[in-house]
Amino acid sequence: MKLNASLLKKMTIGTLLIGASSVSMLSQAEVTLLVDDHIKVTAINGQEIQQSIFQSPTKTFTLQPGQHAITAKYDRLYNLPRDEHDYLRSGNVSVTAQLADNQTYRLTMPSQPEEYKAAREYAKRPTLAVQQDNTVIASQQSMANNQGGLFSGLGNVIGGVFGGSGDAEMQNQRVIASLDKPAVANQNTVQQTTSVNSSNSNLDQFMQIWLQATPAEREKMSQWIQK
Repeated sequence: MKLNASLLKKMTIGTLLIGASSVSMLSQAEVTLLVDDHIKVTAINGQEIQQSIFQSPTKTFTLQPGQHAITAKYDRLYNLPRDEHDYLRSGNVSVTAQLADNQTYRLTMPSQPEEYKAAREYAKRPTLAVQQDNTVIASQQSMANNQGGLFSGLGNVIGGVFGGSGDAEMQNQRVIASLDKPAVANQNTVQQTTSVNSSNSNLDQFMQIWLQATPAEREKMSQWIQK
C-alpha cells in the first residue's frame, strides 16, 4: 500500500508536533510541595515567604527540580477554657532536600502532640521534615529555644504584617551558604498557589556579602545605602 506525498507530509508534521509537545512538557517538569497543618513556611531558597496573621498559611508550593533549602515554623492556635487562647509559634527551623521532577512531597513536623501542655514543649524544639509517601527523605530538629505562647510570636506577627524582620531569610541564606553547591538552590524558583515570587540574584549576592561582613563593614554599607 502506497502513501501519497501529501498524506506522508501531514503524518510527518504531526509526528514532529507531538514530539515537540512532549519535549516542552518534559522541559516544564515541576515539583509539588504540600505543607501539613500547623506549619508556616517562612523562607525557601534564600527568599522570604511573607504572610500576615490575616492570611491562611500557604499549603502548596510549586518548585523546580533540584536541591532546596526550606525554613518554617511550628504555628498553632489553641482554644482554651474560659474563652482563652494561646498562639504557639516556634523559632525558625530549616531543612534541605533534593527534590525530583514530576514528584509530590510533603513538608511535615513529625510527632506533633495534640495536648496543649505537650504542644508548648514541642514548640520549643520541633522537627521539620520532607516526606515522599511515608518515607522521610530529609529532616532537621531546631535548636532549643524559649519561644512559645502569644507574646513570643508577637514580634514575628508584626513583622509578617509590615514586611518581616528577615530572620527567616537570613537563616535560610546561612543554610544555602553551608551547602556544597549553594548556587543550585539559589537558581530554583518558588511559586505559591496565589502568586509567583521571582528570585533577585543581585539581592541574593548582597545577602551573602552582608552575612559575611563584620559589624564595621555593615555600618559602612548602611551609610552608603542611605546616601
